[in-house]
Amino acid sequence: MSALGNYHSLEPFRDLFKTGIPILAYHKVDRRPSGVRLKGLYVSPKRFTTQMDELHDAGFFSVGLHELAYGGDGRNLVAISFDDGCRNVLRNAVEPLRRNGFRAIQFIVADLIGGLNEWDIRDGEVPEPLMTESEIREWLAAGHEIGSHSLRHLRLTRLSVRDAREEISTSKKKLEDMFGIPINHFCYPYGDWNEGIRNLVTEAGYVTASTLNHGVNTAATDPYSIHRIMVRHPTRSLKALKERFFS
Repeated sequence: MSALGNYHSLEPFRDLFKTGIPILAYHKVDRRPSGVRLKGLYVSPKRFTTQMDELHDAGFFSVGLHELAYGGDGRNLVAISFDDGCRNVLRNAVEPLRRNGFRAIQFIVADLIGGLNEWDIRDGEVPEPLMTESEIREWLAAGHEIGSHSLRHLRLTRLSVRDAREEISTSKKKLEDMFGIPINHFCYPYGDWNEGIRNLVTEAGYVTASTLNHGVNTAATDPYSIHRIMVRHPTRSLKALKERFFS
């Protein structure tokens, strides 16, 4: 991770954003409930609105991952992504995105649609409702995209090749069958990937795969190891975040 760390506001990142296309990686847009371990994964609705307004006022335009994969270099372009498909994103992010003319992508955990963040709960995190099928359709109707975040949000490098292939390929088919649209974009759960996992993603027919490798993207960026910049509320739980995503 660069010295800039996680994204909180535009000013410290202006010079970096001039060198390529950033993808902001959000998780939850809501006030933090009590008992949350990973407080930084919650960005308040007010903070999110401020961040979107700030990008718009600075002249940024949003771009989809498909255009990014085939475009590369651009100025004043930003992509906006949300991991996990949390219901609070639909409730709190759609209007600020609409008002600023931005579109975004939600990476959906295909087997847990309408359920809870079971992968977090196993680690002692508080339950968070995930979007139902009808809510995902509402997200799509608002002009946004979805991608796959696997079937069950497991650490893919710790699975057998057979099980990893199932997580990657079957999630794509399940989402395509459910929503009748191509699913072109994959996001590695926990940012956990290696060359073998990357090869399974390309084999499945995805166009891009997003990591949590910090940085911006240019024409030279491998579309199956796209860089993103984590967005988080300033918190003292940085150790917990590092343990979750980088261990």
